[in-house]
Amino acid sequence: MSASSAGYLQKHGINILTPDSPQALALEQKQFSPTIHGDKVWSSTYVVMDYLLENPPPAHSQLMDVGCGWGLLSAFAAKALDLNVIAVDADPNVLPYAQLHAQINHTEIHTQALEFDDINVQHLKGIHTLVGVDICFWDKLQPSLYNLVERALDAGVEQIILADPGRGPFHDLSDRCKEHFNGRIEIHHCTIPVEESAELLIIEKDLLPY
Repeated sequence: MSASSAGYLQKHGINILTPDSPQALALEQKQFSPTIHGDKVWSSTYVVMDYLLENPPPAHSQLMDVGCGWGLLSAFAAKALDLNVIAVDADPNVLPYAQLHAQINHTEIHTQALEFDDINVQHLKGIHTLVGVDICFWDKLQPSLYNLVERALDAGVEQIILADPGRGPFHDLSDRCKEHFNGRIEIHHCTIPVEESAELLIIEKDLLPY
């Protein structure tokens, strides 16, 4: 972990905003106040960054980051992995933070305000990898995310990676995806910028049981 002169954390050469970063505070003062837990970078993000660096999607392919929050994973995928990134969140107030993460890392992402149920097959066409971090935190989100996974596979998405510290709703989602889509759980760890473990639900189109 290191801190730059601008007050960021860093990982894999990517600048990371914190809630007390001056630019994040400036956005908050402009009334961009997230409403759905999008008030910081959630730690499972760091685990997924490591996983994607070791298992990168093809360069220039499209990645959709659903429930992107502050968009660190999106900025990382665009900058470090050379992917075309669409960052999606139900809360339009977090999207300026996602764009700020791209800006401070001198890269570009596309953002769109959509709830999980509103992401349709047309949005998913051409996406190679769909990722989501810490997005299954309420019971009511589990059916929506299961249906989103199903639509993504129908649209031809090659791989889906959802990460969580291990909440009950995520386990329910994982069980359904393992049964119906041949998904698997892998547990991964990171030490920078914090020590964190996360469960990764990984679903690959080539391993579907049908």
